[in-house]
Amino acid sequence: WLDRDDLTDRIPDFVALLEARLNRVLRSVNQETRTTWTTSTESYALPSDFRKLRKIHIEGTPDRPMIEIAPQAAAFSYAGTTGTPAAYYIEGRTITFAPPPADSTTFRVNYFARIAPLSLIDDSNWVLEEHPDIYLSGTLLEAAIYIRDEDAVALCSQKLDNAIAELQRESRTDRWGAGPLVPGGIAQTRGGVCVMVDHTRRSFFGKLVAAVATLTVATKLLKSAQVVEEVAP
Repeated sequence: WLDRDDLTDRIPDFVALLEARLNRVLRSVNQETRTTWTTSTESYALPSDFRKLRKIHIEGTPDRPMIEIAPQAAAFSYAGTTGTPAAYYIEGRTITFAPPPADSTTFRVNYFARIAPLSLIDDSNWVLEEHPDIYLSGTLLEAAIYIRDEDAVALCSQKLDNAIAELQRESRTDRWGAGPLVPGGIAQTRGGVCVMVDHTRRSFFGKLVAAVATLTVATKLLKSAQVVEEVAP
């Protein structure tokens, strides 16, 4: 693709640079990992492939969702207490629960995992298998930057950005599907704000508008009758 044979030793570097970029910008359903964490301590070491937490809750009947808070808020709100964790915060490679669990607690977790790097042993991953154009454009981009070919940089950069954008759109469709999130519950106009429609209120106001319209017509008919009566001989 570059028509050069003096960059072979640099190809692993180009691939590694691309993978670092993908791990920063890409969030795909293919990266989502579902697992459980069980701990009785306040802090828990995040997995080595952890990139970003998507959701977390405590398993039970019912399940108990958790919220993310600032470390300062945790210290202020839960200092000196233990119990069932209701919140969490992440610092570095550690997640901390607030309040700290009073006993062993199981958390159901969904997080975005790091893309498995290519190597001589692991020579494939889901990106290469399903989207080889991303690896091609990305490694060519890094090579073009290395040899300072500005035209090739511009071309490969555009192709890579387009491929990543298409993958992100595909991922959103795979996650949410093509239908409405709440059947019959969302109303939106082009260029407008998406709002939730309360059908009970809409039905009530519809009946109210109809009643007002009927009253208005009746009032006009009554006034017309009075006018006719006044002018009658």
